Amino acid sequence: MFRLIFIVLFSLSSLPLSSAPYKVNLTTSQAEQLGLLIWKNEGKQKVQHLTTWNRGEDFPSLGLGHFIWYPTTEKGPFNEQFPQLIEFMQKNSIALPKWLLETELAPWTSREQFYDDFNKPRLKELRILFSEQLEIQVRFIVQRLERAIPLIIENSTPAQQKIISKNLQQLSTPEGIFTLLDYVNFKGEGVNKKERYQGQGWGLKQVLLAMPDQYENPLRSFGLAADEMLTRRVKNASRDEFRWLKGWRVRVHGYQNLNIK
Repeated sequence: MFRLIFIVLFSLSSLPLSSAPYKVNLTTSQAEQLGLLIWKNEGKQKVQHLTTWNRGEDFPSLGLGHFIWYPTTEKGPFNEQFPQLIEFMQKNSIALPKWLLETELAPWTSREQFYDDFNKPRLKELRILFSEQLEIQVRFIVQRLERAIPLIIENSTPAQQKIISKNLQQLSTPEGIFTLLDYVNFKGEGVNKKERYQGQGWGLKQVLLAMPDQYENPLRSFGLAADEMLTRRVKNASRDEFRWLKGWRVRVHGYQNLNIK
């Protein structure tokens, strides 16, 4: 079992909720260990799953967190994270393939073209890069959560802020922090109005608000709330997303079995 120590700073007493800091500090070793857990959830810790293009989607999903990279300038409703990851890696002096630095859009225009290219140099280079750079990808995901919490609070009513803040405090354990990290990377913050079906979202904000008023196990309650939001998403979707729901449920209910020390 991985041994992780998280330092979480989330102060609500002296600052307005919208400006309250949220900080997660990890050592290099802890980040790498956490990366393996995220990789297990996203791609069963298999190198070939570090570059994928799911059926029915208009974009590839790349790296540890299956970060989206659109092949056109017309972006879809889902948050595109891959270009931000590359920028983050550059700022942290990670050596990147030259072609990647010169390419603004995903160079594959279809799933078929992507898999025709799967065992050719570009995608091989990406899989090697991502498998060797787990820590930096985890730090990118941590950064997203650190930015997400104040953003969620800011985009909530005073009544919602109280509910969210209470549930965040209950999820301040190492297992809870992993749950938050994994879910925000998995399904987003929940504040982007484009990431909604029939006006209803399924991101971290919606899950935190859907947790019951009283509960004994925050991880189980989070999983049940996430199941509810993801099931609602599938029901509201204009396309068939039911084939993904079973895997999504396994993922979110698995949070209650975490034992990080």
